Amino acid sequence: MYKIVTIRTDYEGWWLFDGWKDNIIKEIECHDYDEMVKQYQNLLEKYQTKFTNEVIGKHNIHAFYNNCDLSYCEDCEEDLQIFYSILILNDNSIYTPLPN
Repeated sequence: MYKIVTIRTDYEGWWLFDGWKDNIIKEIECHDYDEMVKQYQNLLEKYQTKFTNEVIGKHNIHAFYNNCDLSYCEDCEEDLQIFYSILILNDNSIYTPLPN
């Protein structure tokens, strides 16, 4: 079974730091590959219109952000950019997203 998840982090999603699953804010369960492709493409298009910036990193994972969406980090004493990344899971393991 496929699952598409969105994570909200202060780093680009392809880094997959420990605890990244704690940052999941949205999940879409898909029963087959075709449904996953359709749901992934729809979410990608939605985020491309919602956010002003997009970067694509390792595993073709997209990270979206708006310049003024910041969160203050007390430990580093600075504002950090907030990113929203779309990840695809297949049987709870990272699945490399489709090329654009």
